[in-house]
Amino acid sequence: MKNYKLHVSDGFKDIYGDTIIVTKEVENIVLNTFTSFGYEMIKTPGLEYLDVYSLGGSQKPDLYNLINRQGEVLSLRNDMTSSVARFVSTNNSLKPGTLKYCYSQDTYRYPRLYQGKNHQFLQAGVELIGEDSMESDVSVIYLANKALLNCNCKKFTINIGSSLFLETLCEDFKINKEIQEDIYNSIQNKDYITLREILSNNLDSDKASFIIDLMMRGGKLSYIEKLMKRLEGTKSYKVLDYLKNIYLELEALDVKSIIFDFSIYSYAEYYTGIIFKIFVDNVTKEVVSGGRCNTLFKEYGKDLPNCGFGLDIDVLSSYVLSNNLIDIKKEKYLAYQGGKLFTRVIKGNEKLRSEGVIVSLVVLDDLAKAMEYAKNHGFTKVITYTENDYTLKEVA
Repeated sequence: MKNYKLHVSDGFKDIYGDTIIVTKEVENIVLNTFTSFGYEMIKTPGLEYLDVYSLGGSQKPDLYNLINRQGEVLSLRNDMTSSVARFVSTNNSLKPGTLKYCYSQDTYRYPRLYQGKNHQFLQAGVELIGEDSMESDVSVIYLANKALLNCNCKKFTINIGSSLFLETLCEDFKINKEIQEDIYNSIQNKDYITLREILSNNLDSDKASFIIDLMMRGGKLSYIEKLMKRLEGTKSYKVLDYLKNIYLELEALDVKSIIFDFSIYSYAEYYTGIIFKIFVDNVTKEVVSGGRCNTLFKEYGKDLPNCGFGLDIDVLSSYVLSNNLIDIKKEKYLAYQGGKLFTRVIKGNEKLRSEGVIVSLVVLDDLAKAMEYAKNHGFTKVITYTENDYTLKEVA
């Protein structure tokens, strides 16, 4: 039997060095941004009952499940919105009116389609609960934009779509529910070959080409105005008009690089209105994913509208680190003396720390060994103490 003591499970990894430093820095910036907008911090359990993540009586396929000593089935934290919905619906001490929560916690998901993905990731995010308006949709997207800017990210694209658009378009094109489900599944799985086949077999070529074109391209204001001209007088026109107004409001707030993208139809059963994803330059996985989900809270006993997003701290941190967007270089001193000077070294190090310097004590035999150690471990200077003073030597 294989011994796994020295192994890490697929989808999990250790984080150390500059990576963890940048991750913590990014996490702090993001959370400070959220709280500056009036969002309250919340922390939910790492384990929830399986039912918390079972929507409409169906278990989500990407859960990590386990059984406790009482024989109850539990799941590792899979989705913060569901955990927050459970909290809000069971906490009778909450005051009526709008609720605003933010968080940053590890989340666990077993990939459904592709191998090689992380199963554990640090997710920050917000939930704006109790408001159902264009203003609240705009404010949530604006906050996501602000969080990225505060991390010195300038090159990113905000892709905006709507779960209602494809739904109303199918109604306008008189596509029956069974075919609609096949269309939704093909789009969610990015299986455009099957999608083209379904559409070709059930729609005339003009309508089939129109939907395929929607999935394969996106655009800015002129693009959606062209779609509106084509769909004038339909239900889907109203959805496009709403998205256009969202665009104009964000543009007035100096939010840039907005793209209308109707291929972002993931978790269609989850969202009930606007959907958005944010991609940073040259990174295929979205760094932010969110939207409106007005029916979710009904699953937990309260009928409350909700709009929010999750921000993948790990993806954002990797981008920030690789592009040197946050300066993590700090003066880092190595003290190395023990013996009779030990007390002097400890007190001297404390004085330097009070001045903002990072000081580490590793007892070594002499200065030569201290210099070698400092070079290998990223220290900038080595301190040599005397009874009443100290000298600093630069590490080459």
